[in-house]
Amino acid sequence: MTTTYDQITRLAPAPEASEPTWSRDTLATILAEDPAPETSPRPWWRKTRRRAAALIAAGAVALTAGTAVAVGGPAEVVKDALLEFMSTPNTTGNGLGVLHDPQLVAKFRTKNGVFVFWVATSSKGGVCFASSNGPGEGTELLDKKHFAYGCGGELVDPTAPGGTAELTRVDQLGGFFKDSDGPLIYGISPYPDAVQAHVQGPGVDRTLPIRSDSHGYGDAIPEASGARAVTVTFLDDAGHVLGSKRWVAPVG
Repeated sequence: MTTTYDQITRLAPAPEASEPTWSRDTLATILAEDPAPETSPRPWWRKTRRRAAALIAAGAVALTAGTAVAVGGPAEVVKDALLEFMSTPNTTGNGLGVLHDPQLVAKFRTKNGVFVFWVATSSKGGVCFASSNGPGEGTELLDKKHFAYGCGGELVDPTAPGGTAELTRVDQLGGFFKDSDGPLIYGISPYPDAVQAHVQGPGVDRTLPIRSDSHGYGDAIPEASGARAVTVTFLDDAGHVLGSKRWVAPVG
């Protein structure tokens, strides 16, 4: 059965010379309501050149500076960062139980570097993520000037009451984005049997492989520069359609 829905994501872009400065007023517009001061998660926002995830409210994401050598591999760096986030009081990472090993969702070259996205779940159903978008290869070294990570929070979803939805599933993460890196797409298939993601929209008609571990997909799609939205159709190994999702590029 094919299911199609709009998912509009809005992230916190880093200040660029040609873009207006990101402000907390802008961030506030994507929240369903302001949490009470005594219970609200601690905001961790700092400057970064790259959006964190698909977004998530303040307190759900940590943005770091510096460079970390991935001792034992980038998965270990990601896991260590997420464990630190989960152990920090008054964040959305609290109370999620045991963290499972992170899995790579997508890794591909963009106009300005290499974009890498990871996801990890927990024993109590938590969803955590990490992304890096720096000039390196995203393998032996993670450039923390462009490294963001976090757990839980709320996603912008105009189809949900109040305009946001709690992050409870890994397939909620991702989107279609158009910024200084050029058009790109990434996400996680909600269908375990899917092996291909067929991306279609104005100027783009491309099939991307889906990873067997994380069920992730993604790539730069410069041919979609004129598209406002794209549709991803998920196919099994026999070419049967399992379902579809429509991603709309965030504005601003």
